[in-house]
Amino acid sequence: MSSSDLTGQLRLILEKSSDAPSLSALLEYVDVFVKSRADAPDATAISFQVEEDLQTICNDVIDHKVTSQLEVFLTVIFHLHPLLPPLSVISCWFDLVIRPALREPKLATPAVNHAKQLILATLDPDSHSGDNWEDEEKGRYREKVGDFRRRLMDFYLLDAYNESSSDDVLEWASLDDLTREKKACWKANLQDILVKSGLQRPNDLLTETYRCFATPSSRLQLIQLLNAFTSESDFPDRAAHVMGSHIVMQSLIFSLTFDNSTTLCTVSLTMLTKLLPILAVKACKDLKRILPQLFVVLARTICWKQQPRSIFQQLTPEDLGLSAEVIGETVETTEFIDNRNKLPIRQELEWERLDLVFGAAVPIPPSPHQFFQFLYYLFPCNALRFLRFPVLYLAENELESPYTVSWEAALDEDMIRSKAEPLLRGHVVHPLLLWRDASTELARPDFWSEFDISQIVAECTMLDVRNTSLGLRERERQLRDHESSSKTSTTPSSVESTQLPEPISVPALSSSVESSASSVLARMARASTPHKPRISLQEMIDTAVALKSGADIEVVDTTPTWPKNLFRNQAPSSSHNIENSGTATPDTASFLHHNDSSSDDIPSHVAQAIAELQREALLLRSELNFELWMARENVKHIGRLYDERVISRDAEVERQGLHNKMRELKAEVHRLQKELKDHKDQTAKMKNQYLDFNQKLQEKVRELRAEKTSWAAEAAAMRAADKELKDTFTAQQKLLADAMHSVFQLETKMKENAHKIERLHDYELQIEQLVKMQRLWETDVQQLNEQNEYLKIFTSQYKTMELHLETYKSVMEKMETDAKLQRLQTQTLETQLKMSHKQLDVARRMPSQSDLSAYHKQMDALTQANQQLREQNAELYDETEELKAMVESLKARAMGGNRDLISPARSSPLTSHPSPSLF
Repeated sequence: MSSSDLTGQLRLILEKSSDAPSLSALLEYVDVFVKSRADAPDATAISFQVEEDLQTICNDVIDHKVTSQLEVFLTVIFHLHPLLPPLSVISCWFDLVIRPALREPKLATPAVNHAKQLILATLDPDSHSGDNWEDEEKGRYREKVGDFRRRLMDFYLLDAYNESSSDDVLEWASLDDLTREKKACWKANLQDILVKSGLQRPNDLLTETYRCFATPSSRLQLIQLLNAFTSESDFPDRAAHVMGSHIVMQSLIFSLTFDNSTTLCTVSLTMLTKLLPILAVKACKDLKRILPQLFVVLARTICWKQQPRSIFQQLTPEDLGLSAEVIGETVETTEFIDNRNKLPIRQELEWERLDLVFGAAVPIPPSPHQFFQFLYYLFPCNALRFLRFPVLYLAENELESPYTVSWEAALDEDMIRSKAEPLLRGHVVHPLLLWRDASTELARPDFWSEFDISQIVAECTMLDVRNTSLGLRERERQLRDHESSSKTSTTPSSVESTQLPEPISVPALSSSVESSASSVLARMARASTPHKPRISLQEMIDTAVALKSGADIEVVDTTPTWPKNLFRNQAPSSSHNIENSGTATPDTASFLHHNDSSSDDIPSHVAQAIAELQREALLLRSELNFELWMARENVKHIGRLYDERVISRDAEVERQGLHNKMRELKAEVHRLQKELKDHKDQTAKMKNQYLDFNQKLQEKVRELRAEKTSWAAEAAAMRAADKELKDTFTAQQKLLADAMHSVFQLETKMKENAHKIERLHDYELQIEQLVKMQRLWETDVQQLNEQNEYLKIFTSQYKTMELHLETYKSVMEKMETDAKLQRLQTQTLETQLKMSHKQLDVARRMPSQSDLSAYHKQMDALTQANQQLREQNAELYDETEELKAMVESLKARAMGGNRDLISPARSSPLTSHPSPSLF
């Protein structure tokens, strides 16, 4: 069956024809078709043909309103995906089929999963790029995949429903149920695709998220996407180490440091709190690297001023259907506080602040409790050192200020210390403070990698004084119950109760936790069990406050419906109340009325109430996700504790029973060993007999096999020899025929070329004679050239030698004259010396002091003169010897000859004539 038959059957199924096969049969054929065409040489042409046929069916038959057709078509495309071109999903099927399917809420789950799997397979370029692809082709494919991922991100940010946009909320309220379901389904599917693709290729998703962080209006949606991404169970093992070292962490920290949106900061802080234990286990080095920046985020969060105003201040108690006492208890009428961060950011960071997400909502600052709790558990020494000396800590860690001002101007140390006191009072003393300091805490590598994430979450939760007190109170109650049960009589019911395993209590962090919480337990009534506080919830604000308080409450009243007066057409505006307060600034007015002009039909108090509820729903959803994550980690921790406590206890009981049973089995084993030894002796005898008999049989079989092998080898050799002889005889016959034919042709050619050969012999003799004459000519010419060159060189050297000889003769004569003069002078001086000796003898005979001194002077002068003359005479003698040697050498060179230079040979007159042709 060809591709046309496949598409024809698909068309019959989509048109619901009576001749249509079943979908399972079609899918089986599709799988067989894909396997058979995958390695075919024309696989590319087949894939393009199948794609064209499918596009024709999609344009002619598919109706996107009919979900059954979409399900069948998506299933077939999913099975044909290995055969289709790699970029077919991006260029064709996403717009034609996949995107409408992802918007359809009534589509079956398998079809939706097929659509998601097609997109996920396309977003992984390594699964499609073949080994025979060139680097340039791979680069183009990766670029198109990157553009497609960017397009999906744009759909998620711009096309899907944005819960943080007031305009989208108002538009959502005006839509019908079907459109709402489609929008919700579209956003959920997009988020699921982005999250799963992020688990496959975390670096690509985080890079795209970092690119979109530059747009302030998209940051809240990106944080929600990252929150869903980090909430996946596979995130710690597959993507945590990538996110820890990625630059998107810097953008997240910048958002918490610079942005003024309390909603964004609350959701971001919740996600960052969830990341802390994961990064501590999977990317501890990266967490230590950004630790000073995390402390800066903590400082900004704890210094965030509380905002007392609320939207319910604008309405009277009669408008809300409440009593004035309830409003007075929940909201106090105070002035508006502007909490925006106005410190100037350094230009090289290129960061644009997000001032407001919900324009009409009164900003409520994020709670730093959970964030501080995890930081305090992971790095207690560094946390306390930062809270004690914030600026000094940042300077020691060489963290540059992101503002144009220094850390001293950006941070208020006194406020940080004062705001941190309630946080520290609400937590017990960390035991690691006794064993470490701030430097050793950061220097110890991968300390938390030995822990489990659930263990870190559970132990971090026990740092809270309230949780510790609950755990200790439960332990004391169990101890009292155990003591009371031990004192009572042992009735059957009591016996059964004592045999039951003890319930698992929440473990404390260490002994220091118990000592820290003892003061709290001392003030509690231990004898009587405290009753649950009964709170009547009159409004959503009271519900949120009660749920956030962490107390054990009981809901006794149902939430009333919205009063009709809240949505009346005419109501006092928020600007009127702000003007009456007399404290609002122009920045404050713009801060509150950011989105008042978005809809002229809706009153300001209704828009403000919607924004407040919208923000509250978003924060509650974020808190719910965090609590679900905490619950999941706690369940893991409970399972680990169950393995350590209950299963280990059962294993001990089972071990004792097995030990007793082992004693019995040892005796039985001893008895069986004796029987086994007897059986082994008998078996050994039988085995020896069997081995002897088997050895004889094997020898016979070996002889017969050897004989058979020799016969077979001989027969094969004879067959091969016979075949070889036949082939040789046939080949020789062919060679003989070819040789006879060649001999006949050669004889014919010899007869034809006989006269030419005779002429050739004559030409060869003539050529040989001419070559000999040419060689003689070249030899004579070469000798003549050598003699000419030799004569020229000898003549020039002879003239040079004559000049040198004349020069040396003149010098010699001059030197001989000088020598004669020197000899005469020497003789004169010797005569004078003799005269001096004679005078000396005379003086000795007639000594006189004056004559003696004159004589000595004269004697010294003569001695010096004599010495100088001797030196000059020696120098002249040496020069004379050198001149003689030079003259001798010149004479020897003049007599010798130099025949090394040879001129190039002249051309022979024989070569100028053309050689005669042989034929």
